[in-house]
Amino acid sequence: MTNSEQRIATETALELLTNQQRQQILRQVADTPDGTTVDQLTQHLRGADSLQPDNGSVDHRGIDLHHIHLPKLQEANVIEYDTDHGTVHRGREFQDVLALLTVIDDHREETSPTLS
Repeated sequence: MTNSEQRIATETALELLTNQQRQQILRQVADTPDGTTVDQLTQHLRGADSLQPDNGSVDHRGIDLHHIHLPKLQEANVIEYDTDHGTVHRGREFQDVLALLTVIDDHREETSPTLS
């Protein structure tokens, strides 16, 4: 198997998905097939946490996005992150990691208690 044919390791994909913010990033990128911007991702993440009290975490979220989450996803070839233009597109391994996230989400829905 050559490097161009090598697929992301399951362990790597699972480690990427252990973080809720990265899960939200992947969902947003999945919803925007032509790519998205870092500003749009920041707004999406802000909306995803709108029920939580605002204790300055929004600023930390943007910093974490730029310096931790997007670089990690790019390093694993899950996204293509253009720092000069502030854009994010699907990477070579995006579909595999998104498929795993979908399985995880489906499992959560199946095992969550139903309200009667």
